[in-house]
Amino acid sequence: MVRPRHAPHYSAIVAAALRQEGHGVSIADHHLQTHSLAVIVDDVVRSAPDLVLVMHSDYNRELTAELLERLFGALRPVVPEGRLWCYGRLDEKTALSAMESAPSMPALLFGEPEFGAVELANRLQSGQDVAGLAGSVQRGEERPELIAQGPLNLDASPVPAWDLIDITDYGFSPHQQPSDVVYPVLASRGCPFPCFYCEVRSRPSWIGRSVDAVLAELNTLHQTYGTKSVFIADPTFGVQREWAMEFCRRLPQEGPPGLRWSCMSRTDRVDQEMLQAMSDAGCWNILFGIESLNPKALAAASKALDPKTVGPAIAAAKAAGLEVIASIMIGLPGDTPAGVDRTIEKLIEFDPDFAQFFVVQIGEHEVPDGGRLVSDWDGSRYDFWGHVFAPDAFEGKEQLLALRRSAYRRFYLRPRYIKGRVGKMVRSGEFGTQLRRAVQGGFLALRLAAGQRPSA
Repeated sequence: MVRPRHAPHYSAIVAAALRQEGHGVSIADHHLQTHSLAVIVDDVVRSAPDLVLVMHSDYNRELTAELLERLFGALRPVVPEGRLWCYGRLDEKTALSAMESAPSMPALLFGEPEFGAVELANRLQSGQDVAGLAGSVQRGEERPELIAQGPLNLDASPVPAWDLIDITDYGFSPHQQPSDVVYPVLASRGCPFPCFYCEVRSRPSWIGRSVDAVLAELNTLHQTYGTKSVFIADPTFGVQREWAMEFCRRLPQEGPPGLRWSCMSRTDRVDQEMLQAMSDAGCWNILFGIESLNPKALAAASKALDPKTVGPAIAAAKAAGLEVIASIMIGLPGDTPAGVDRTIEKLIEFDPDFAQFFVVQIGEHEVPDGGRLVSDWDGSRYDFWGHVFAPDAFEGKEQLLALRRSAYRRFYLRPRYIKGRVGKMVRSGEFGTQLRRAVQGGFLALRLAAGQRPSA
């Protein structure tokens, strides 16, 4: 079993919302603790809760229809009727599909699940009928019935209940990890870009929080947990440039003192002014989801990114003093082995501080034309959950993995790169921290270059 890198963020939000209403709550992260169905059922029986909520999906976590069937088939006999629900930040189409593909699933909360969870718990506690619950899909006489969620004020969502989770059980890759514990923060949810491989597509469209609400959460995290570092977990920071600039302007004066933060974005959503404002506001690290520098592959993957923005954005971010991570996907539809080779060559020319390489993994219902699935559903080896996808131009999974190993070797084992990293460590003023990151990151890169598991 591979240790998950990301804490169950939405579970912590749902738990906080329920507790805010006076309900007692606990979180059992069986993805971290055990995959044994018998242990999970025994935990539920022993705790005898009034309501059991099963997470359908969270960041880099998803339950397949097969797993949902097995799980609900085991839980339904031990949980009173009407007290077993699933939840996930899904759109209406995906929520209906999930119910139809898992007949044993009794009911599902979708959309922004914390709001539905509060209403559900309150109704059950007071003996009210749960029919017509907004943001739910429930079993009807003939087919599942969906009740839309309607407009919401995302600022009303609470600070996640991180006290119910040992956040030190989770850890980012070394290139994203500073010297202290990192707490994730959502300034928005969803993403307006339709990249075919991204799990965010199965969630409602982009919804933003106010700068006031995000600053309030940052201050609460600092006051409650002594937080010094956060990761803005939005899939794309800077969707609204005005919001990003206001956030960066106000954070140094109104946020926790000396807060360090990192984020993810796109090279076509930033500019020199924004990147410098981010750096001045305490941002130290930015991950650009580049995925490919092959225009045909980007178009086939529905990633409307102009490769011409990549080099300038990386240079601008480095000039602003930010560490830059480039994320590349090997095996996008429309790509070829030669296209992957050119992407890696060009990326090395752009000289980001770090790079990460993934094989494409998707659900079985998402297979685009011009390719096929070449593995079972798996998350233990390739970092994400899903089937490995191979475009027609690739022989299969082994070639994709060989290209991934080659990418890690070519990027990280360059003498010039190693010499440059050592120089930055010496100049950083945090030699111990940087040395630790270099050792851990180097060990990880060597494992990946050798085709071994990323963690254990």
